[in-house]
Amino acid sequence: MSTTLHTITALVHNESGTLNRLASLFRRRMFSLASLNAGDCEQEGFSRVTMVVEGDNNVLRQCVRQLDKLVDVVEVEDLPQSASVQRELAFFEISATPESRRQVLDIADAMRCEVVHLEPESITLQVSAEPTRIDHINTLLSPFGVKQLVRSGLVAIRVKN
Repeated sequence: MSTTLHTITALVHNESGTLNRLASLFRRRMFSLASLNAGDCEQEGFSRVTMVVEGDNNVLRQCVRQLDKLVDVVEVEDLPQSASVQRELAFFEISATPESRRQVLDIADAMRCEVVHLEPESITLQVSAEPTRIDHINTLLSPFGVKQLVRSGLVAIRVKN
């Protein structure tokens, strides 16, 4: 069985300690958590949590079963890429000397990054994209000097049944 990244989403009660209980479950069961993102959703009093778990299909099944047992969790599901839209927000602070500024801006434009801050020696870019695209942008910008890279973690929504 191959090890891969699996996206799981859960509707949870928005109460104190909920995220701690979710994180504790992952720690106790030694699931490899690559990303955890939580925020308000369409239902008042609830949050939607998106988790990216590394493992084979057996790990995925165990993780979904264990999450489903938690009192805080109302609904949990595996979201395959083929049935969902998945995005991550990233900020890049790039070294940009007067000589390299035009090249950095050209890459940003080609990759649909938004310039959110300019300094004499740096440019801060924002992009919302699939994680593999963010990795590719990082590769393109690395020769100029990535001073900082901040990634939000994955969020996902089901679009097909």
